[in-house]
Formats: sequence, C-alpha cells, structure tokens
Amino acid sequence: MRHYLNYLLSAIVLLCGGGLLRAQEAQVCDVKNPIVGDRNMETVEISRVECTPETTTLYMEAYNRKGFWIQLDSVLHLRGAVTGLDYPLRRCEGVALGQHVYMPDSGNVSFRLVFPPLDGRDTSFDFMERGKGGGFIKGVNLKEEREGKLHCRLTGMVEKPTEASRLVLHRYGLDARVKPFISIPVHNGKFEYDLYTDHAEAWEVYLWHDWLNGGYYPAKFLGENATLHITFPDKGRPKVETDGTENRIMLYVEHQVDSIFSPKYALYNARVDTLYSEDDCYTPAGKDLYERLRAAETQEEANKIYKQLDSLEKSRRLYSPRMMALEDYLAVCRAEEKSWRLREAARKPSVSGLSFLRSELDNFEHPDSLKQALWAVYDSVYAGYLPGHPYHAVVNTLRQSRTLAEGKPYPDYEITGRDGLPLRMSSLIRGKIAFVDLWASWCGPCRANSKSMIPVYEEFKDKGFTVVGIAREKCRSDMDQAVLKDGYPWACYAEVEDANNIWSLHGIGNSGGGTFLVDSDGTLLAVGASADEVREILRKKLGGKSGH
Repeated sequence: MRHYLNYLLSAIVLLCGGGLLRAQEAQVCDVKNPIVGDRNMETVEISRVECTPETTTLYMEAYNRKGFWIQLDSVLHLRGAVTGLDYPLRRCEGVALGQHVYMPDSGNVSFRLVFPPLDGRDTSFDFMERGKGGGFIKGVNLKEEREGKLHCRLTGMVEKPTEASRLVLHRYGLDARVKPFISIPVHNGKFEYDLYTDHAEAWEVYLWHDWLNGGYYPAKFLGENATLHITFPDKGRPKVETDGTENRIMLYVEHQVDSIFSPKYALYNARVDTLYSEDDCYTPAGKDLYERLRAAETQEEANKIYKQLDSLEKSRRLYSPRMMALEDYLAVCRAEEKSWRLREAARKPSVSGLSFLRSELDNFEHPDSLKQALWAVYDSVYAGYLPGHPYHAVVNTLRQSRTLAEGKPYPDYEITGRDGLPLRMSSLIRGKIAFVDLWASWCGPCRANSKSMIPVYEEFKDKGFTVVGIAREKCRSDMDQAVLKDGYPWACYAEVEDANNIWSLHGIGNSGGGTFLVDSDGTLLAVGASADEVREILRKKLGGKSGH
C-alpha cells in the first residue's frame, strides 16, 4: 500500500506540478547511450533518453535469442537521484507490458516508455519495476559530455542475417559475467559508438548473441584518439580499419601473426577433422566419459564428469595417440607464436606490446620458461614506459601472485564484508587451518567442488578448521541465491565486479575460481586440493581416522 501511496503523492506533486516544475525548471536533454550504474536487467537496455518540459521518453531495446521472450512489469517508474521523486509511467509504445514479448529473427525489439518531465535537479535517475524483487537500472546519467581524455569513434557493419542486433564492448580480458559491459545497439546492420577513456587500453567488442550461444569472434582495438570501422562478417573474424597510430601497430602485429601461423593452425584443424571423421579422437575411457556426460540428467552429475575429464586430460589419457600428437603440435605452435609476439614487443615499447604483456602475465598455465621471458621483457623494456598507465598496477598485482606457492606465506588482502565494510582475510583465518574457496554462482565445477567440502567442514569445524568462501559476481544477490540453494554452512563474501582484484592476486584472473588450503601459521599447504585430499591433510594435522 505504501508503494502505491508514493506513486499517488508523486503524481499529485507532478500535476500541481506544472507550477513546481516551471519553478524548478524541467530537465531538458537528449542523451544517446547513457552511462548507467548498478543493474540487474541484462536483456533490456536504455539506448536514448529524451527529456523535454512535457515528457521524459526512454528509448528501449529488448534482447534475447530469437523465439525467446522477455517480460517487463506493467508498473514502471523513475526515481530522481537528487529529489527522490517518483515519476510513474504514462504510457508504453511498441510492446505490451506484463506479457511475454517474443523475439523475432533479429533477437531484438525496440519500444518507448513515456514518463512525466524530470525535475531539473535530477541529473540522473533509477529505472525500476515495482516491488523489492523487481528489475532495475540505476544511476542513468543525463550528462551529455563524456569524461575521458581520449575519444575513440567506433562505426561499423554487421553482416549476419539473424541474431545480430547487439554488441558487447568492454576492456580486453574482462569477464562479461562479472563486470558490467557497454551495450551497443545494431540497427539495419549498422552501429556507432563514441568511447571516451583516460588511457590507451585494449578493448574488445563482439556480438552479444554469439557470446550468449557460447562462441564468438571479438574485435580487439586500443582506445586512442582515432576512428575505427569494424565489420562483422556472417562467418569468421571481424575486420578492423583505423587511422590510429597505436592501433596500426597492433594490426601490423596481428597481420604478421596471421600470415606466419594461420597455415599451421589450419593444418591442425584439418587433421582434427580427419580424426573426428574416423572416430579416433579419444581413448576408450574418454569416450565413455563423454557418453556419460551426454546422458547426465543433473548439473551436479555433469560437473563430476567434467572433473574426471580434466583429470584424464592432465594425465594424457583423454586423447587417442594420434590426437595427442596433434595436441602436442598445437602446443608447440602456440609457444612459437607467443615467442614471436614477445620478440616483437621487445623491439620497441608500444601500447600494443604493453597490452600483450599484461594479458600474458595473467596466464598461470604458461610454462616457467615463458613466464620468465615475459617478466624479463616487462622489467627491461616496459617498467618505465607510460608511467601511470593502469596496466602497471595490474602487473604489480600479478607480480605478488608469483609468490603464491605451497610452503610459502599466504598473502593477506582486503575483502568486502557482508555490511559493505572492508575486512582483512587474516582476521578471518588467523590461528586456524583454513580452506579459502574462490568460486562463482555461474561456475558449475566451482560449486560442485564447494559442495563436496561440506562433509569435510562438518567433520573438522570444531577442531580448528574453517572455510571462507568468496564469490566472484556481478551482484551480491547472485551469490546469496547460490548459497541458499547449495547450503554452504560457512561464511561467504561477494567479490562484486572484481572490486578487490582477488582473482588476479591469486593468479587466476581468467578462471571462475580456485581453492587454497592455509595452515594455522599462515603457510600455504595446498592449491587446488580435492575434498578427499583436504580431509587427509586435516586428519594428519588435527587428528582423526586415516583413509576414507
């Protein structure tokens, strides 16, 4: 009832309202692709806000797979960030609210929402559905001038006939499942966007529907004062054309890599196709696991099989001898490519080279020889290049993760408490053997591993053992729902949008999660230990029966 009284009072204010808004002046602006803050709606975007003395019009884009649907609540409102006023919806044009809206072949439906005029003091607002659990897009900013010293103008074409109505744009290497991304609408196969940024960093843009379906080709570029034209073909990699100096350096490197290594990768792909046609890719054990995976009825069952597949692959028992030879060939090709790129980066410092090093130093799977070579080039060529560039701070964090090894001290770092205030990890694990569980609601194998630790926790929780869970999320509510469903009995904390860089600190920036067993004196006991392995370590340390 209180919710609707607020609407009624807001309506009275706005109607008595002509006089109030004339006194305060209504907001007048026309902002394309407004910057937004926190949100829990990813299939609905505000592509334009038009404010006049008479109305506030939101130009909306709805996205989903073709044939799938979205649904907006029939009661929508805006809330002024400064005044706190509610602006109730006047009308919707283009879709029916409160009903399923099915997507056409394009995967996109455009519509408009018309609200009362905004008070001139409200330079930003929240877009909200009714109720506590409703959808929202908060902090919709009406500032027309964008911040950032560098202006990168993006234009382009999308040649795909279906499901090609939205592009995802974010800094290179970030995970769109965790970090918010910029949504660029595609209309009639064309798009444009003005990117403003303070530093020449690497960015990537790709088709949202391809990402949603599990496979996509990103276009990588550097944010500098330049114009770029990007073409996304129906099939294959996008084409980038630019007048920017740093982007031309990067494109030169990519073209050289393509000419040298593409024939080698094409040979690998052709031979793999041959093995698939002859049903000679996997060992009998591997084939059996894939058959069981196809027949799995629950995600938990599938996650267990994925772990078995991973174990087979690490022990070189997943692939047939012929396929294993091809995998070894591929590993050699990739190592040669990395070495070639590293030599090119070492010739002369560039933003392209710095971006390459920042990305590769974050890959914990590289062999030690390559890691040492990467660090040597960074320290000798790039450490003093472009002081103040944000990549140097990232690299320094990665340097700390190099000390993360069994038998060495586990690092202390800041996490965000349940009340939003900072906590030190050391305060949570001091004096106990602790299992630090880095996971994510969207990482099935992580959650399967976490659930397998519940019996271990119950067995040793009163003997000096604890578990601390940290979930890598876009919003904390995703973690809360997963904890409720999985039933974790220990404290879990959310790492929202990589706020504390915890994953990079652990050298797993490209992963969903990882686990770290820490002794009571702060020494790292084990990395990636299974529940059974943790149980055996605890029985030796804390007492109890051996075996399982």
